[in-house]
Amino acid sequence: MPRLVLDPGHGGRDQGARGKKLKEKEVNLRVCLLLRDALRRCGIEVLMTREKDTERVPDVTEAVDLKARAMLANTNRADLFVSWHYDVSTDPRVRGVAVWIHPSQKGMPVYHKADLLSHHIAVQTGQQNRGVYLGDFQVLRDTYMDAVVIEGGFLTNPEEEAALTQDEFLAQQAEGAAVALCRILDMPYIAPEAFTPVEVPKKPDNNVVVHVSGEERSVHGRLIDGKTYVPVREVAELLGYMVKWDGISQTVRVTRESDAS
Repeated sequence: MPRLVLDPGHGGRDQGARGKKLKEKEVNLRVCLLLRDALRRCGIEVLMTREKDTERVPDVTEAVDLKARAMLANTNRADLFVSWHYDVSTDPRVRGVAVWIHPSQKGMPVYHKADLLSHHIAVQTGQQNRGVYLGDFQVLRDTYMDAVVIEGGFLTNPEEEAALTQDEFLAQQAEGAAVALCRILDMPYIAPEAFTPVEVPKKPDNNVVVHVSGEERSVHGRLIDGKTYVPVREVAELLGYMVKWDGISQTVRVTRESDAS
């Protein structure tokens, strides 16, 4: 039986992000309890870092609490660590779901697991799929197994925050994630009687060949109005640059890897 550690981010004194109506710590817990039940229904063993509004280890620093969440997964030799969060932005128009992995895992199998998660959640809920990002978060850095941080939407987007107040929407997010996690852990997905999962179309092979220093490299591309577009992150990294997204200022920073050290 696969073993997964599910981490509802924040809790207790740590409220996390705030919307006009919602506290992140509360929504994290609600959706994770739904996801826990969905995964157990599918035969996956789930260990929770918390099942109520508290820290993992009360009365310690945030760094120690985060370390304890990773230690739970490490001690129990989990197959996967999933931490669930919600985001904020200074721009209320920003919305959508994304999944983060540690920068050391760039190009590794966990990238494709993260991509599968963001894809299935977005298709199930109708949210924008923001894709996969790299972040040096402690729970990603301290875990020994594949680990992801799901950002399930933006509390600062009025429409998305309104949706997150609804149990039905959170159940859609949880079931979308469960479908992806069952595929990742090679387990059959079993839907509840009252839930019909959206059929997720297979992603088309939209690879584009680019030439870097005389060598052919394949990157994801898309044809729009007769023009071929490729993601700046993949092309920049092929050229030896680092790409970082600043969600607060809504800017992309591109620097040489040698200059970042």
